Amino acid sequence: MKLRSMTRRIVVMLGISTVLLLGVEAFVTDHMVDAEMHKRFDSSLVLQAQAMAALIEYGPHGLSMEVLRPDPSHMLLGTTHSSYAVFCANGMHLQSRPLPAGVPRDWVDHQANSPAFANVEVDGVPSRAVWFRFSPDPNEHVTASSAAGAGPVCRFLLLRSRDQLDIILYDIDAILLLTPLLALLAVLLLSPVLVRRGLKPLAMLGDSIRSIGPNAPGQRLEPATTRELAPLTVRFNEVLERMDEGMARERRFAGALAHETRTRLAELRALVDIERRHPSGRSAREILDDVSDISGELEGTVAGLLLLTRLEAGLEHVEQRSVDMQSLVVQQLEQVEDGVQRRQMHIHLHRPEASVSLVTDATLLGMIVGNLLRNAVAYAPSAGRVDVAWDAGALVISNAAPDLTAEEVVHLGQRHWRKHSQNTEGHAGLGLSLADAAATALGFRLCFMLDAGQRLHARLLWGEDD
Repeated sequence: MKLRSMTRRIVVMLGISTVLLLGVEAFVTDHMVDAEMHKRFDSSLVLQAQAMAALIEYGPHGLSMEVLRPDPSHMLLGTTHSSYAVFCANGMHLQSRPLPAGVPRDWVDHQANSPAFANVEVDGVPSRAVWFRFSPDPNEHVTASSAAGAGPVCRFLLLRSRDQLDIILYDIDAILLLTPLLALLAVLLLSPVLVRRGLKPLAMLGDSIRSIGPNAPGQRLEPATTRELAPLTVRFNEVLERMDEGMARERRFAGALAHETRTRLAELRALVDIERRHPSGRSAREILDDVSDISGELEGTVAGLLLLTRLEAGLEHVEQRSVDMQSLVVQQLEQVEDGVQRRQMHIHLHRPEASVSLVTDATLLGMIVGNLLRNAVAYAPSAGRVDVAWDAGALVISNAAPDLTAEEVVHLGQRHWRKHSQNTEGHAGLGLSLADAAATALGFRLCFMLDAGQRLHARLLWGEDD
């Protein structure tokens, strides 16, 4: 699979963003500049037209424009060709050249005091037209009496080429268009270098990650000094921690499996070797029953270790439903009935006055109660008594434990702990470890207490006052 370049991705995004932003900015700027230039051009055109209109006089022979030649360009700013026309209400008119067809015909009827503008073409050249109303001044040859009725209302029209304005506007457009292109070129040239330098901490982080392997458990990344990489470092350290926990669980599972199965396998091998060398005379069915019992215990051990590992890893999901405690206790007592009869144990149930129901996982709760009952039946003195009591807040299973001490009670529930380590048939603590892990998964608390009468009380607490 072809790898994608993060540098190229960032450069492309920067280039597109730069072009879009500068393009919008150039469009808005061009619009504003065009509007301002047109405004200034119209203002200059009005001033020039008013200056020319001020040169027009009304004499005895009509309108007089002696200072103006037919082409008034020498009177205006710039070198562009211009033309004018004057039409008065009394029919007098004066103009520098024939007016183009594009001039609005209603300009001679203009009544507003403010000037009016229009874009026209003169000989194929775009021009700007302005017209307004004025009254020409009488000259010195007009007497006061004759001037009383003089001064007709006239309309003045000025046409001027706008080629210089268009050239300036085209130059501005070229500048505004060139700016985004230059910016894009700068981004394409400089961004890869800058991005690579900016991503250097990421490359250093990759080198640090490369040095971490399965042969160095507990190794963590140093806290990142870059704000953007700090969350990545924290999350990666959390992943490493979970991996270490998973490897530790696998090692514990492998060790526990070897530890718990060693005795059963040795017992099975010893049974086969003894029967082979020194036949006991028992029937094949009896021998197979013993083999089946040992195999069943071995299977239960492996299943318990797997479940314990899943509980510790949080892989076992809790299914909430209503569980009746009396039915569950009776059901688990049926599972240990063979051990009760074999060891002649006496089970005393202390039922509460009102039924007790819990909303919890029935499978896990049954496993806890079953393991506590099997532990009490298996390790209490033969022909002893086991008390089972429960209420709305806890379940208590009590049995005699004359060989236990207060210091040893603390170790109950720990893996591989044996009451007599030199005795290979001693208790390895798997059942209580499994019960404690299941209680934790359910949010319950399992504790053990040895009273003054040397009775062991296993308490499973689930109430609010636990």
